[in-house]
Amino acid sequence: MEEVLIALKKGEKPAQSPINEYNYNYIISNSNKCLQGNDGNYEKVVILYVIKSALNNQNRRDAIRKSWGWENRFSDVNIKRIFMLGVTNDPFFQDQIDEEYIRNKDIVQADFMDSYYNNTIKTMMGFKWVVKNCPKAQFIMFSDDDMYVSTKNLLKFIRNPFNKRVGFRRKRDLNYILQKNGNYKSLSKVNVLTSEATRSYRNFSSRKLSETPLDFDPVLSAFDGRLFAGYVFFSSPMRHKSSKWYVTIMEYPFSKYPPYVTAGAYVLSYPALEDLYYTSMFTKSFKFDDVYLGIVAKKCGICPLHNEHFYFWKKPYSSGTYSNVIASHGYDDPDELKRVWEEQRSLGHA
Repeated sequence: MEEVLIALKKGEKPAQSPINEYNYNYIISNSNKCLQGNDGNYEKVVILYVIKSALNNQNRRDAIRKSWGWENRFSDVNIKRIFMLGVTNDPFFQDQIDEEYIRNKDIVQADFMDSYYNNTIKTMMGFKWVVKNCPKAQFIMFSDDDMYVSTKNLLKFIRNPFNKRVGFRRKRDLNYILQKNGNYKSLSKVNVLTSEATRSYRNFSSRKLSETPLDFDPVLSAFDGRLFAGYVFFSSPMRHKSSKWYVTIMEYPFSKYPPYVTAGAYVLSYPALEDLYYTSMFTKSFKFDDVYLGIVAKKCGICPLHNEHFYFWKKPYSSGTYSNVIASHGYDDPDELKRVWEEQRSLGHA
């Protein structure tokens, strides 16, 4: 894959032919979302939210627009959001989606059927859209539309992914994941970088967000800038036919999945997203999008990074327990989401 990626990035044709190209049409392309004026140049976006949403979940999308998906949350941080949708045979829904896009300019829609087992298509069409239409996005946060997200805590994390002093990493995670899956640098090198990040964070804490460039984080360089982080799972295929997650031997012949990040919410640096997208073209598709990305990540040598503050379940809420939460699942009630986010914002945690 390394040779293939080099060729693709140079605009050359690799020796191997792709097997997946996700040739679905964008009904709503929203291709101007990241453009800077009318000169054809792309904006430098710090965080791009790509939110996978179902067609009939407009109330959830509206709640996200008014809470953690608010693009003007920080005056000195350029944030963009898009909602990724598929299609349905019901023309009523499509009329509503068209009207919603006119109002908010934040929808991207492709012509695949919007269903649970098409989540991999939805995810990879999101990846494709970012590569084609927002190539200067520094970090891309993928999320479902029933998540609580703290942009403030996300910003803290992506600036110092290994910084143990701010409470985002367990010691065992760093050592275990690196030793288990292999890394491009030695552990001693990473530990040195972690110390540097700690010093840089002290300097950062009293400065404006825009004054701290994300491009040259010394910690990210340990992974060649390829950050793929969230709640990391180590699991096996479900072989019981009655299960929603049943997988046949033909679909996946191995006894273990590679480490993968649960699909509810995860963050990628642009170099990681780009490599995952191009590698997916040469990787057989799989019906579970989070496992699929784990397979693709393993194929191109990206090590998923565990962060315990991404919750794939609903973390019980109180005003004090969400101070470090980056994302939590289970917010399908729009009013609850807005209430929790507004309280956390007032406390300085969102």
